[in-house]
Amino acid sequence: MSGCIMFFVKYPEPGEVKTRLAEESTSEGAAEFYRVFVEEKLVELKGATDGELMVFYTPEVKGRAMADWLGPEYRFVAQKGVELGRRMENAFREAFFMGHDRVILVGSDIPGLTPDILNSALASLEPGKACIGPAEDGGYYLVGFNRKSFVPEIFHKMEWGMEDVLQRTVDRFEGSDIELVQLERLDDMDTFEDVETLAVLGLIGPLKGKSLEMAKKLIGM
Repeated sequence: MSGCIMFFVKYPEPGEVKTRLAEESTSEGAAEFYRVFVEEKLVELKGATDGELMVFYTPEVKGRAMADWLGPEYRFVAQKGVELGRRMENAFREAFFMGHDRVILVGSDIPGLTPDILNSALASLEPGKACIGPAEDGGYYLVGFNRKSFVPEIFHKMEWGMEDVLQRTVDRFEGSDIELVQLERLDDMDTFEDVETLAVLGLIGPLKGKSLEMAKKLIGM
């Protein structure tokens, strides 16, 4: 069965990306950190996953800039919709239309994300199953569906960024015939405190090279 990984990315424009992290650093520093992290994470994942790795980007007008930034080796698809839930739903519909049977959507700011996690997620997506990756902040970093088990309602009328997003999403599967597989819990890097906590606890190890150096610089280590 054909599978794909939709890597959701924002173009690293200062003031438009990682704004919560920028509140206690700088918009330029936060954007540059995100830019380098995305580059390194894509290199880590490319060629090591069982499904096609596609970059779903926003804003829509940055298509040429995205290709100039990340190079021609990826398939770039614009996120379509005025709010996150609509963009996520539309992305799944587009991937299924392309002919993929197992599709996962994942955020682009997860240090602990590995090819093994993505491959396990894809492998879990048998007919009648979906999967979700809980994040420490109460949201989720990954969600996946089999073509025959798509539940678009989980994206409707959701207050994104709230600490109960995961639980509200899980609740929406209740009463359906879909089995929801929960993956391991991971941290994301939305705020200064997120990056600082990862560093203090010694969990920033998944960061490599320049992104690790920039993270330490951002938090003053």
